[in-house]
Amino acid sequence: MVNIRICPKCKEPSLKSAVNVSGWLAPNMLECTKCGYIGYFYIEIDPEDFQLDQEDPTDDK
Repeated sequence: MVNIRICPKCKEPSLKSAVNVSGWLAPNMLECTKCGYIGYFYIEIDPEDFQLDQEDPTDDK
């Protein structure tokens, strides 16, 4: 099962690779298509946990 990468700034699963040269040559830099965050850090969660979080009506954000 593949985990979901979440943006640390806006908490949305909208990260994509920011540069074409990454992997073994350099760390994978990511860009958020929602808020514009660019960086190396991200939150990685299980898809089932993400689904439960989206459905929780008692979320106190």
